[in-house]
Amino acid sequence: MLETITPPIDVPRAHLDPITTLSEKLAVFSLALTRPLRHETIVLCCDASQRGVGIFAFDTKLKITEIIDRIIGSAINIESAVTISLCTSRAGDSRLASDKSQFSVAKNRCQNAGIALTDWLLVAHGDVHVLN
Repeated sequence: MLETITPPIDVPRAHLDPITTLSEKLAVFSLALTRPLRHETIVLCCDASQRGVGIFAFDTKLKITEIIDRIIGSAINIESAVTISLCTSRAGDSRLASDKSQFSVAKNRCQNAGIALTDWLLVAHGDVHVLN
């Protein structure tokens, strides 16, 4: 398991269990993140009842603002996806000064596409940061 996230005891089931808390989202993301940590962004898509309906990964060092259109393009192909949450791993790197502004831009782009970006989490060696 990740050094920064304890192993999940109860992971929400896709299409059945709502994913509403940070710990539930981290449980899902912890199963999807590559180990050892590397640069990637995991996208969790949820329906109107906040049940997981899709998850996919982007293996890239690009900033979130540089891949948000690809994320939106993938998410809108999931018919019932209403919200997305992101989890980025930077392979040991920590927060960037531009993270807050990147989240704001990404959230606006998602809103314009009809999808709500609810969370952006950063998993770095030794810590988990909420970037929204």
